[in-house]
Amino acid sequence: MKKFWIFILVLVALAVVMKVTVPSVEKHYDVATERLSKFLEDEIMEGDDFDEMIDDYGIDKQAAVEFLKQGDMYKTMIRYNVENMLNMKDYFVCNVGKVTYDDKVYPLTIGVFGHVFVMTDYIDEIQEANEKLEDLKEKYD
Repeated sequence: MKKFWIFILVLVALAVVMKVTVPSVEKHYDVATERLSKFLEDEIMEGDDFDEMIDDYGIDKQAAVEFLKQGDMYKTMIRYNVENMLNMKDYFVCNVGKVTYDDKVYPLTIGVFGHVFVMTDYIDEIQEANEKLEDLKEKYD
């Protein structure tokens, strides 16, 4: 019986620690914005389409990248979208940021123990779809 009460006490203590360390909504916004900004930098700015677009207009690629990064203009736009699309749900010991797309709800961020984790599966799916699209473009061009 004593082990049972110790177990309950440990669970209660863990729940209290988890509740006290639940990250703020702002932290979810910050982490999601940073992850999506990195995705944008990796996939768009480093991609062939960006190169072609820059070449078509005769703009120096490095100058274009620096212009976009200057003042974090693209991060401001991403942050605005994240704030409008991310719906927060509090579950006492953690919180989850969810995005609705095509009438389906997807968890994007999970906050627990003071940290926010981004569910990268969806971002990986976008990258895979992008790669398949590029393969199709190459096949039929």
